[in-house]
Amino acid sequence: MGFPSTAPTAPRFEVFGLDHLAALGLTLLLAAWLIRRARRDPAGTRGQDRALAIFLLAIYPAHLLIGWRLDSLSKDDLLPCQLCDVAALSGALALWFRNQRAAELVWFWGLAGTLNGLFTPALDEPFPSTRFLLFFALHGGVVVTALYVVIGLRLRPMPGAVWRAFGWSQVYIAGAGALNFALGSNYGFLRSKPAQASLLDALGPWPWYILGLEAVGLVIYFLLYLPFLSRRAPAGAGCTPP
Repeated sequence: MGFPSTAPTAPRFEVFGLDHLAALGLTLLLAAWLIRRARRDPAGTRGQDRALAIFLLAIYPAHLLIGWRLDSLSKDDLLPCQLCDVAALSGALALWFRNQRAAELVWFWGLAGTLNGLFTPALDEPFPSTRFLLFFALHGGVVVTALYVVIGLRLRPMPGAVWRAFGWSQVYIAGAGALNFALGSNYGFLRSKPAQASLLDALGPWPWYILGLEAVGLVIYFLLYLPFLSRRAPAGAGCTPP
């Protein structure tokens, strides 16, 4: 008869555990600090804008390099085609060029999608693992950027923003779906739900949860646009449509 193993098991990430709450708190504090700086001196934040843009763009190659070194890359890691990766690119463009259309996208994608990822991370390893740090760098960075460019830099969503964002969402779904078909990947969780609990669990089986997610996403887009219904962009806000 064997004896039970006494070897310690590897620690696992705990949703709303201490390290998760610390990451959420740091994200909120960083967003508040950047917004306050931008509100005090809108013309003097170019340096921090571009530093944050470079940070967002650097996360994907860092993820690739570390994954290659650890021999842990999967099909879902090879291309920057998760929605959060595309939102990060939109955020970098909004920061670098103060582009209002890019700011709209990171606002809707960051707060309707990436924020949900912050609260329900598809993550197994706790702090200070590399995956933990990269996950919260990307997701936290996107959420910080979404709040900062819209509230701090005042690149607010303009009339028609909801339908523009929804239209670009369809472009993303079509592109990610084609990649999934070609590569057998799961970009956008369009082929299967994440292993961790998430909003998708309440939306039914595949493929119906995709339609449910679209409907929920559109409702959230409208809610995110409500604060701007009666406001006009302030003069000199630097809005630059593409």
